[in-house]
Amino acid sequence: MDPSHHKLSFTVADYAIFAVLLGASLAIGLYHALSGGRQRTTQEFLLADRNMGCLPVSLSLIASFQSAVAIIGIPAEIYTHGTQYWFIGCGYILGLLVPAHVFIPVLYRLKLSSAYEYLELRFSKTVRICGTLTFIFQTVVYMGLCIYLPAFALNAVTGFKLWGTVLVTGLVCTLYTTLGGLKAVIWTDVAVIAVGVYQTGGPSEVWRKVWEGGRISGLDLNPDPTERHTFWTLALGGVFLMWSLYGVNQSQVQRYLSSRTEREAIRSCYMVFPSLQLALALSCVMGLIMFARYCGEDHSDRLASNKAEMVIYFVMDMLQGLPGLPGLFVACLFSAALSTISSAFNSLATVTMEDLIKPQFPSMSERRATLLSKALAAFYGLLCLAMAYVTHLMGDSVLQVALKIFGMVGGPILGLFCLGMFFPWANSIGALAGLAGGLSLSFWVGIGSIVTRTSGPRTLVSDCRSGLSLTNATISSVTTVALRPSGLQRFYSLSYMWYSGFTCFCVVVIGLTVSFITGPMKEEDVAPGTGHYRDVTAQGPR
Repeated sequence: MDPSHHKLSFTVADYAIFAVLLGASLAIGLYHALSGGRQRTTQEFLLADRNMGCLPVSLSLIASFQSAVAIIGIPAEIYTHGTQYWFIGCGYILGLLVPAHVFIPVLYRLKLSSAYEYLELRFSKTVRICGTLTFIFQTVVYMGLCIYLPAFALNAVTGFKLWGTVLVTGLVCTLYTTLGGLKAVIWTDVAVIAVGVYQTGGPSEVWRKVWEGGRISGLDLNPDPTERHTFWTLALGGVFLMWSLYGVNQSQVQRYLSSRTEREAIRSCYMVFPSLQLALALSCVMGLIMFARYCGEDHSDRLASNKAEMVIYFVMDMLQGLPGLPGLFVACLFSAALSTISSAFNSLATVTMEDLIKPQFPSMSERRATLLSKALAAFYGLLCLAMAYVTHLMGDSVLQVALKIFGMVGGPILGLFCLGMFFPWANSIGALAGLAGGLSLSFWVGIGSIVTRTSGPRTLVSDCRSGLSLTNATISSVTTVALRPSGLQRFYSLSYMWYSGFTCFCVVVIGLTVSFITGPMKEEDVAPGTGHYRDVTAQGPR
């Protein structure tokens, strides 16, 4: 079955289900945004009046992480490169444990509205503004990707013009102003997996094909940081990535700060773990079944440069005999995008108000501040539309592009917070120097890797119908063409999974060096509750 010769599209039932679910999501957002008695103050609009329980907070944390990027990107990664990416699940443990017991207690007890208020309390107003601008840049770029993916999916199954669907997606996401839930993503994945296994010939046939096709990866303990995916790049590099996402990213911190108590904020972080593992497992299994279903077929003319299209085609192919389910899947992509993008717009509005506008206009009334917050959310929504255009120009997979963005920009922000929380000697000059140095290095490596295209070995889709029993070593030699870079190109070959850890380390080292040169802070001069984590944990959770 060749996708290049077989066009699948929506039925009437698919259009109906898609329209109903998307309309319901939009109606919920508009109801909470416009109904009386709601969101009259910035505390209610931006932080839910700090009255959320751990269950809705944890669901919101999961929904924002399980974006359209993960739903499409992870199966495409497994289909192309095998199961090595699955080891990132090992990084989820420390990736959530440390934010729960290190970052959340510090930020929650300070009663902040923006995570970057911490940077002013610990360092200076200038550091706070620089941290805020860095976060805004990261989020706007990433939101362009989140808008593009569901629009691309709608274009693939309906034939609507791509940029028309991008515009519709962006406008709907801009109007949708409340936090989303898990939706029906997991159940749709289960349906696709069940049908895919059946059509492939059963679990044993799926296993035979993915094994002979080299898609079952062993434990690769190669310490080389330029290897795209190994156990260390995923399990350890993934820890730093998770810290930058769940520890100091405003989109997530804003959820913690909306909790009733610190204990509930910590509990919500723990509740995220099993759901993330389940979603990761389902996406990885879907990628394996997709490979088993289509292995031995050449899609290079049509799909080699865009595996996201292959995932969408696979779902449509598996569910074509079940009217309405393809529409449900695309609606899930939109719902996931709505959850991610709307919360990001809200976070962008928060940091802009709290870090950039309110300090300049301290006497602004609550009513005007709330209206301005909503206007900012709308403005950022339209701005992200422009970034969606850039997404399709990038040659990397959507998952890799997303993680590169988090690593290149989120890593230096993580380093800035680590510098403040763990090193009381760090001063504001060191913090600014560290952030500037970290961002410079990250963009040097990131842009260099894009220009030179050193994102890892080129993977070849094997013919799994050969019936050969191959060893892991043989599979490795057959499925990859490895080129060993040297000199500066080797520097550009650093695995994108190490970006967060590398840039965080650079910020801390540069920041401490400059701080000691310019005169380190004395521990007693550090604002209470901000400088030394040992002082905070001594208080215990509340």
